[in-house]
Amino acid sequence: MTMPAPQQHPDLHESRQTARSPSATFTVGEAVELVHVVRNGFIESRTIGSAVVTAPDGSVLASLGSPASLVYPRSTLKPLQAIASLRHGARLVEEQIALACGSHRGTARHRQTAATVLSYAGMDESFLQCPPAWPADPAGIIEMAGDAGPGGPLQTPLAYNCSGKHAGFLSAAKHGGHDVSTYLDLDHPVQREVAAVLEEYCGEPVAHWGVDGCGAPAPVLSLNGLARGIGKVAAAPHRRDSEVHAASVATAMLEHPWAVHGETNTNTVVIRELGVLAKLGADGVMVMAAQDGTAVAVKALDGGTRAGNLVALVLLAQFAPTQIDLEALPGVLDTVAPKILGRGKPVGRVQLARPVLDLLD
Repeated sequence: MTMPAPQQHPDLHESRQTARSPSATFTVGEAVELVHVVRNGFIESRTIGSAVVTAPDGSVLASLGSPASLVYPRSTLKPLQAIASLRHGARLVEEQIALACGSHRGTARHRQTAATVLSYAGMDESFLQCPPAWPADPAGIIEMAGDAGPGGPLQTPLAYNCSGKHAGFLSAAKHGGHDVSTYLDLDHPVQREVAAVLEEYCGEPVAHWGVDGCGAPAPVLSLNGLARGIGKVAAAPHRRDSEVHAASVATAMLEHPWAVHGETNTNTVVIRELGVLAKLGADGVMVMAAQDGTAVAVKALDGGTRAGNLVALVLLAQFAPTQIDLEALPGVLDTVAPKILGRGKPVGRVQLARPVLDLLD
């Protein structure tokens, strides 16, 4: 596996300025139904969107809706952003790499891992520019309260779900000899490396830049490019010509899935039980990739989360059946699928819509 030196990309700024700036993702008319919510035999809701399956070589195996249209991939890009941090000198190992790829729940273990990355670089949480937050789960808040001093618990950026990514950026900036106070600026060397990694792995230029909820630059790409990029990462440990940093990212996610999401949360369950990379993103984006490089990317047009796990898992099992434990799949689907309850008991389910079923045998 190869290890490229950090690159300066002097022409990147110009390419950003001349890139087309789209104003919208695909339309309702371009989307298709992905899942139905069925309650007591009646279809209560319909989720529409787009999805794509890409082969290990990056070609499109199947598509639904308009996957060539542009989307904000949001946190699904964290594995690629982690590659950029590693390229630029971030000193991350094992679970620290997985945390940089994750959207974690802010547990004590998550917070401590992010704090350790910062400590290795001579920094603390005050350097993080993601917003302060509480842990995502009530148990985490109670745990934090128990550890707090007389003034009680306080929100901390370490608990923000992107703190691992930010700690990775800061480590790269510090060890690369760059300004750590501007690490989120689009023209910061670390962010320029991110842009270069995205274009290299996804096989297309970034079409537009916004600002993510955590404050980091948010690129716009197609679902096709997103799936292609994550597929390359997933396959990296098994390809001799792959970048060593990509192999490190995939291996860390597989070996430390708790850091990617949380012990009982969906991405962690999928990674731990099926051995495939899984990464959610805000506003209805999901990407999964098998170890041979077959990948699926899904975008729910309304930004909801009901479709992502179900559609991605079923399509990945259909197009890469030898890469998934098919005996374990039903249990995983039951765990990660949204529950449709009445009086606390199951009264329905989320089921695949006809366009998805038509892609299955």
